[in-house]
Amino acid sequence: MKLLQVVWNFPATVMHPFEMYYFYWPVREAVLRGWDAEVLTFQVNEQQPAEEIIDGIYVRRCPAGRRKGRPFSRAFIQALLTTDADVIHCHGYGEGRSELAILLARMRGLPLIFSPHFHVYPYRRPLRDLYDKYPGRLFFNLSQRVIVFTEYTRQQLCALGVAEQRLRVVPHVSRPEIFADAPSRQEAEHILRAAGISGDPLILGVGQLIERKGWDYTVRCLPAIVKHFPEASLLIVGPSQPAEPAFRQDLLRLADELGVSKHLKILQDNSPEFIRAAYQGATLLTHPSFVESFGMVLLEALTAGLPVVAHNGSGIPCIIDDGITGYVLDVHNVPEYAQALLKLLSDPGLRQRMSTAGQRQAQTRFGQAEIAQRLFDIYEEVAHLPYSPPDRTERQDVRDSRQDASSVPDSV
Repeated sequence: MKLLQVVWNFPATVMHPFEMYYFYWPVREAVLRGWDAEVLTFQVNEQQPAEEIIDGIYVRRCPAGRRKGRPFSRAFIQALLTTDADVIHCHGYGEGRSELAILLARMRGLPLIFSPHFHVYPYRRPLRDLYDKYPGRLFFNLSQRVIVFTEYTRQQLCALGVAEQRLRVVPHVSRPEIFADAPSRQEAEHILRAAGISGDPLILGVGQLIERKGWDYTVRCLPAIVKHFPEASLLIVGPSQPAEPAFRQDLLRLADELGVSKHLKILQDNSPEFIRAAYQGATLLTHPSFVESFGMVLLEALTAGLPVVAHNGSGIPCIIDDGITGYVLDVHNVPEYAQALLKLLSDPGLRQRMSTAGQRQAQTRFGQAEIAQRLFDIYEEVAHLPYSPPDRTERQDVRDSRQDASSVPDSV
């Protein structure tokens, strides 16, 4: 058997802690099972070679061009037209890579699985909504299987008109090995202090510095928290190049207006060692994001034994068991969110029970052995499916898509 995985990036560090492990482990698992495994991706910088072998995985990178990984290049199309893969698994949605792979696979009668990493937005986005309703639904229904990460997303795609028999839920996998040799809490606190981070208790947030992550709501909780815990701090660990550069200043300005500026720390461009120390040294994780396809941060927190307080939107309640591994509630209700934080901060025994439950679930519900078997059962199933032409629903989707093509954006 041969697996071809189509992704937007596959760096040589893909297996490192807090990297794109979700792209690495399926193809590595294929190699371990005796399959041939190939990755078709793009050169996102000049340092990446056009071809290399990573842990037995053949990686082919097409020139990214000015559009940074858009698929309309001869090399990408030629690779899809000539692949001898038994199964194609493509990732990403709305940028053309997966969509082109789906069309070419259909044309050649090749089995294809689509993982869209689909985000459900709690507010209207007219162009994106239009894309989802017509071209998006078409591409979902042209795929033999569509893999989503949570039951919530599966239900949303069913409501969109995606054929239920095509949908499968396969969550991301945990990585206990990242924290197996992690520093002790005392060592972690030393690493944090060396970076100028203190706080007792220390509330951790990990993720992009963008508005939809909801960091401002946790900042609004700080006055109530500081009232009970004068030494408390909120540490937000973000990427080196935020998508919304002004948002960091907005958060700092808000903290200043609320009189809690000295209790907020935002650090960017952090090493894996520092991120691991942050998980080990924190008291709990806050995750106020209201747009997620899964939330890898939540899985990292469970694996590290960190209880979580998170927003109850999108698929987050599918990952955090309310009252068992953390609390999930509406972050827009700041007083209630602050009370949930305070309840955990005030009760070490409760935090320990949630920590133990979280680590147990990380090893069982999200353990790689179980998830890998689920994924490879789908690969085997799809590889042996006979080619089937589009059914009546899919043909109607094609007609609807053509009728609205003039109104659809070229990216969403």
